[in-house]
Amino acid sequence: MTEAFASIRNVRALLLAGAAALAPLPAETAARAQEAATVTGLEDIIVTATRRAESIQDTPVAVSAIAPTQLERAAAPDIRDLVGRVPNLVIDPVNAGPSAAAISIRGISFEDIEKSFDPAVGVLIDGVYLGTNTGQLLDFFDFERVEVLRGPQGTLFGRNTTAGVINIERTRPTGELGMKLLATFDDNGRRDLRTVVNLPKIADILSLKAFWLHNQNNDFFDNRTLGEEYGGRNYDLWGISARIQTGVVDAVLTYERVDEVTEIDTAPLSLTGVDLICAPIPGLPPGFLPPREQCDRSTEEQLYETFTNVPGVAKNKGDAFTANITLDTDRFIITSVTGYRTSDEIVRQDFDSTSINFFDTLRVQEYKQFSQELRAEGNITSNINFVAGAYYFFANYKLDQTTFFGPFLQFAAGLPATGGNRVDHNSDSFAIFGDIQWRLTDALRITFGGRYNWDDKNIVNDYLKTGLPELTARASASWQEFQPKASIDYRFGDGHLAYFAFARGYRAGGFNGRGQTAASASTPYDPETVNSYELGLKTSWFDNRLTANIAGFITKYDDKQEEIVRPAPPPAGQETIVDNAATATIKGIEFEFRALPFDSLNVYGSVGYLDARYDEFSTLIGGVLVDISNRDLRRTPEWSASVGGDWTLPVGGRGSELVLSAGWRYLSSLQTTIVGAWFDPTINDPRGLADARHIVDASATFTFDLNRARVRASLFGRNLTNDRGLSAALPVAGLFTFGAGRPLRTFGGEIGFEF
Repeated sequence: MTEAFASIRNVRALLLAGAAALAPLPAETAARAQEAATVTGLEDIIVTATRRAESIQDTPVAVSAIAPTQLERAAAPDIRDLVGRVPNLVIDPVNAGPSAAAISIRGISFEDIEKSFDPAVGVLIDGVYLGTNTGQLLDFFDFERVEVLRGPQGTLFGRNTTAGVINIERTRPTGELGMKLLATFDDNGRRDLRTVVNLPKIADILSLKAFWLHNQNNDFFDNRTLGEEYGGRNYDLWGISARIQTGVVDAVLTYERVDEVTEIDTAPLSLTGVDLICAPIPGLPPGFLPPREQCDRSTEEQLYETFTNVPGVAKNKGDAFTANITLDTDRFIITSVTGYRTSDEIVRQDFDSTSINFFDTLRVQEYKQFSQELRAEGNITSNINFVAGAYYFFANYKLDQTTFFGPFLQFAAGLPATGGNRVDHNSDSFAIFGDIQWRLTDALRITFGGRYNWDDKNIVNDYLKTGLPELTARASASWQEFQPKASIDYRFGDGHLAYFAFARGYRAGGFNGRGQTAASASTPYDPETVNSYELGLKTSWFDNRLTANIAGFITKYDDKQEEIVRPAPPPAGQETIVDNAATATIKGIEFEFRALPFDSLNVYGSVGYLDARYDEFSTLIGGVLVDISNRDLRRTPEWSASVGGDWTLPVGGRGSELVLSAGWRYLSSLQTTIVGAWFDPTINDPRGLADARHIVDASATFTFDLNRARVRASLFGRNLTNDRGLSAALPVAGLFTFGAGRPLRTFGGEIGFEF
């Protein structure tokens, strides 16, 4: 059976132990019951945050581990459900790309879907780093472990992890005949089907697993121009895994295929006197500017009323192959992780978000990445162990973008009917790394290590402008950086750990794939670096019925890479570039707890606090260098918090149980854009301010045995308070502004079985 029902099996064993005093049991059953009866306290959570399997309470880094069962009971659709459960974590969708995510950890984020830009948060699936924001909005499907590592993790987890890592491990083929099927539906058209099939081991060597996820749903946008609800999604992921076990070799090979079609819709947030699209110009022909009711919209309800006239859609088809091979010798464990991923995307988006043709784009992208990691771990002496290895990453993407300018921009700004550019971009990265743990005494341990990176990038950018000569920009650049890491931890009392850690994070420089001039396309931006200082305490109380962990940190951010949307000379109109525009200091405190007050009641919670400020941030405004360090960093809520629990009740016979789950998650208000306000460029545009969110979810899950199968049925409600608000907004170079709302309340149910 999978981990999803392991905790239920443990509760049944406890009930059997209690019945042992009343009735005789077969010897084997009695032995299992007696063993379960002696187990008290919280289940130990094993994590791999240091590339070594160890208890989360013994790991000297800030890491959160979310049980897949907890997410299943909440009917979680994707990794956005981690928000609030993990302190100082923000995850929002990026509407301009398929399954694209804007992820912020401890105030460090990067959300552009342009594939010449590298993510600040490393998302890893089965050890493979995803080199682009596209595809990061992962569905919780067939996961064995979900870990969120906060702070720079570049030493052990690949490249460009200045903010942290979301590390996801799937289940492995079991070698036993089994099947899990779960269907989910709700009142917003959600129709999910999750299937995992394991086959018996062949020749005592080969185990096979097949999996399929189908997800479809509507969205909450009422499109007045198209005359229908718009913003739905149709997503299929299927694949097969093979596990080969022979001698000292354990290899898991996985192939998967994704096919996604997502409708894109956004609401207009343009203002009269601020954005060109809402200019009050009388006498223009119809269709030059939108009706006045599509301007000056600011209420939360209006975020869900849209007017886009060009149906936005993001299509993606991709393949992925992963090979995890482990060689376990008497002295060392050698691990090879190979990953190859491709995606073919077509994205059409009406960026002006109105009922007229003003500014929309068609982006056709091909992306492929290859990565190879080879590492060894083992003991040097009885009190010194190590992890060391080498890592290689290559990515290529090709972009063919066409921008469609409406009649007003052609008339007022002299732009052609269409513009665009074609990009061919390569990224190469190589690194060597090492990490040593030295236990000086039974209580005191030090850890030190580092990674040395070599990065090379090159770009070819062809500009295709109607009626103008073609312009080609070619450029290449290289960087290298050393990322040290060190920590000291001390164990005291009964299950307590105190630690201090230093880590440096590094994100490679690059080129602007959407630069619209020869200078902006061929001039590289430099790497950014992050120095993090962290002090933490992990404690266990009452025979491990309560764990409470707290961490405080200070992060110094240098050469911070910022996306800047700015005007560009005709015929482009605007461009998005990255610049090393700022330095910043981010301070924070994080607290997490788990408690088992009764054997049937599990409670958890977290609190995060952030104080994020720019130290220096200057930019040219009207040809004058202006200090804009008073602006807020994006997606840095001052407070994040959560509390929740699961109550398991035996109901009737046949191992029947009812699990009641509920949770509250909170984020204080946060900025989603760093664009300056029209009335004061030293502060953020207020249209990008997302108000505080309070999300309440609840479910009731009934499980019982039916012959050899375990049957599950549940009812759930998500966002029960119907919390509304902004998810993201972007003012674009004084031309227009658009935004999107957060998901609304839904009710639904699930039915499934497992054997």
